[in-house]
Amino acid sequence: MASATLLYLAPRGGTSGVGDHADDFVAAVAPHLGEVVELRHGPPREDSVKDVMRIRRALRAARDERRDRPVILHAELSGGSLAGLWAAAGVDATIRTATLHDPPRPVWYPYLTAGLAHSRYAVHGAHLPLNRLTARVERRLMRHVDAFALSAEGVEAMTGARIGASQTASHLLVPERPTLPPASERPRAVGLFGHVYRGKGFEQLVAIREALDPGIALRVAGRGTADLPRTPGVEILGEVQGSAEVDFFASVRALLLPYERRYVYGTEVLPASSVLTRAIAFRTPSLSTAVGSLKSAARDGATIALEGDGPAVAAAAADLVDDPDRLRAATDDLVAFAATQTVESAIAPYLQAWSR
Repeated sequence: MASATLLYLAPRGGTSGVGDHADDFVAAVAPHLGEVVELRHGPPREDSVKDVMRIRRALRAARDERRDRPVILHAELSGGSLAGLWAAAGVDATIRTATLHDPPRPVWYPYLTAGLAHSRYAVHGAHLPLNRLTARVERRLMRHVDAFALSAEGVEAMTGARIGASQTASHLLVPERPTLPPASERPRAVGLFGHVYRGKGFEQLVAIREALDPGIALRVAGRGTADLPRTPGVEILGEVQGSAEVDFFASVRALLLPYERRYVYGTEVLPASSVLTRAIAFRTPSLSTAVGSLKSAARDGATIALEGDGPAVAAAAADLVDDPDRLRAATDDLVAFAATQTVESAIAPYLQAWSR
């Protein structure tokens, strides 16, 4: 593998959770390869047909320049990331792999160009009538691609949907972050964190605030949060990076993940939670709804999963933040879980697939 070239298709870093994952992932695998050629594209809803064709030409040119050596083509695919799907379609490589961040299907909305994205009605008008055909097209495009998911639930769903030449589990990388004071010594507050989109709990802010003790602060941070409606008793910080991210986690005793089951045209989508990896990195206990990959994460000690909705999670958090012993026990579980989620264990399944 030391002589192989990795052609790496992924969103640009800083534009989405998948893009951030891509930065960490490519840094981890690069030392094991002879060369890495990154072909970065926009996040969902930002690329045009022209952008896709430009990336496709660059990908084919990079492949043609390396006919004398093994070439691995790997794509990071998520809902609406049409560039990663179409740019790689039909491109010849020694080995082809992809990580599906929203399994069981690769992108769900393969016609979601920047122009189409301006209208919600146009998006669904283009995809809903063609959903069954689109599913077959995605399955066909993935038939020679070894598919990875970042949770056991994701692998099971891909297998059931017959996506990929093989289906393999890995896990999200837990990033390196500074050590913070123990959760019980932080301000009496809980937080919501992450990129705003439907189903992640941000639309339940009023109900979550009402379920909390008035003396417990509620802080919200992440991409898109600056555009949320102002809610009494909720501190909205907007996107936080670097030292601002550290300050956010240092200001909360627990993180809330009041996620809802997510469906696209009747099929459940099973993403892994990059927000949870941030909580783990900062040794911040979290409480979540018992949905998708959060159920297995809870069994492993990575979060406390509860039946119910956002207010139910908030009510449980209100008890947790005032109990130093429970906070300490939850943190100990995070430390033990983090010890199993090493960079080496995350990339090992990929290196094995690429070395065949």
